[in-house]
Amino acid sequence: MTADPREIAFAREKAKRTLPVSLLVLLGIVAMYLPLPKRFVAALPFVVAIVLTIRLLRFLRGRTGREKVWPAITLALTGLLLTSLTVQAVFYPTVRRYEECQAGAQTSTARAACEQIREQGPFGVGFIIR
Repeated sequence: MTADPREIAFAREKAKRTLPVSLLVLLGIVAMYLPLPKRFVAALPFVVAIVLTIRLLRFLRGRTGREKVWPAITLALTGLLLTSLTVQAVFYPTVRRYEECQAGAQTSTARAACEQIREQGPFGVGFIIR
């Protein structure tokens, strides 16, 4: 039983379009762990991953819904991560103060004092997610 050459070509093209998206999302997630001013560099791989995922979904337009599930999940996840970066950029001073406090805190009492900064955020308790 031989496979259809068109299906093999389609699978190769799909893999060729999927791999860069996965690598860009992984790169963006790694960049999210950088200290604050450098963390915003993660926005670039996320934006490129969103664009490539939209192109992948257009490529999969005529296919079954099952093949579109992972690209759709990737698009949603990347959008959430980009939104998280945007919120951190909007509330940069508060987020920066909290992270500097956490970096300098060496005791549990000092870490508890940092939690007060987080609770005083613009949205109240638990605003800054780390």
